[in-house]
Amino acid sequence: MFMIFVLDEISFRNLLHQWLNSYKIFVPEIFDGQKVPNIAILNKEKLERFSLSVFENIRVREPLKAIFSLPKEKVASFGNGEDLEEREKVLLVGAKVCDLRPLAVLKKMYLKEDFVFEEFKERLENTLIISADCPYPQDTCFCNLVGLKPYCEKDIDGVLPDLNLSFVDNKILVEVFTERGEELLKDKIGVRKEEADKEILERRREIRDNAYFTLKKINEKELKEDIKKKVLEGEKDFWDKNLESCVECFGCLYVCPTCFCFLLSDYKVEEHYERIKVWDTCYHPMYARVAGGLNPRAEFYKRGRNRFHCKFSNFYSDYNFYACSGCGRCFSVCMGKIDIRKILLSL
Repeated sequence: MFMIFVLDEISFRNLLHQWLNSYKIFVPEIFDGQKVPNIAILNKEKLERFSLSVFENIRVREPLKAIFSLPKEKVASFGNGEDLEEREKVLLVGAKVCDLRPLAVLKKMYLKEDFVFEEFKERLENTLIISADCPYPQDTCFCNLVGLKPYCEKDIDGVLPDLNLSFVDNKILVEVFTERGEELLKDKIGVRKEEADKEILERRREIRDNAYFTLKKINEKELKEDIKKKVLEGEKDFWDKNLESCVECFGCLYVCPTCFCFLLSDYKVEEHYERIKVWDTCYHPMYARVAGGLNPRAEFYKRGRNRFHCKFSNFYSDYNFYACSGCGRCFSVCMGKIDIRKILLSL
């Protein structure tokens, strides 16, 4: 059992206030009329009116991969001796379990021994992560279908947050997972913390069980055990039918936290060259085109099928977990209202 402390709201606000002196802090933020939070940068002015209840919402709209791998960024410069900027220290507060698995996916892709994405590595090393339980899943959530729970009690496919927050009856349980997390709590002014007793831990268990039960009601049917094989069996008619409402806006791919493809381009800027990386999308007609104009996935159904192959078969075969966290962002932004749960269950 990791060390678990109980804090009141004032103590946690004092923590946030003192962390602001050392870190750039990202938090979820609800704007007027919204049900789902956006990610925002916390400052001392915003902290005065910041509601801690936002941590009990589901994940933010944006994929947190955007903090570690920017949608567009300069990754190299040639001919001018310019050094890339120094990384700032970041504190990410309120990440959900469906945000942690994507980091595990990106680590597998970007930190391979011979091919390391240095910008991602540096940002990851300079970021401390505080996760938060997800007590009120919504209809778009399906983390339970891909082997996850709406709370963090151990590492998620090799990714362990530094601290975890659970909100129990106006109290905040802070679970320490790492030495870096322990350092975050050390010698802080105005912070009263007590070790959690059995009663409040039992209450946390009830809240967590209720959240998981809610997910089970939302997603009554489970994925087939051999889904990684089933996803390879669908033929043209199956994919045409299930993807017919897609307008190829690529929204699902841009908000997907586990999509990792990118495109590199070199540009001449005055007397030097810059290499720019942008997110790429496997739904794009030109994505798989090769020299000579040949394209093995010119037809859309092949590109749509490839997305499912990648997330639920190829990646699972290599790493033994899905490249999907069940966050539901894809369905939330889809203009055609394509629900990948229905596709997977109909295979």
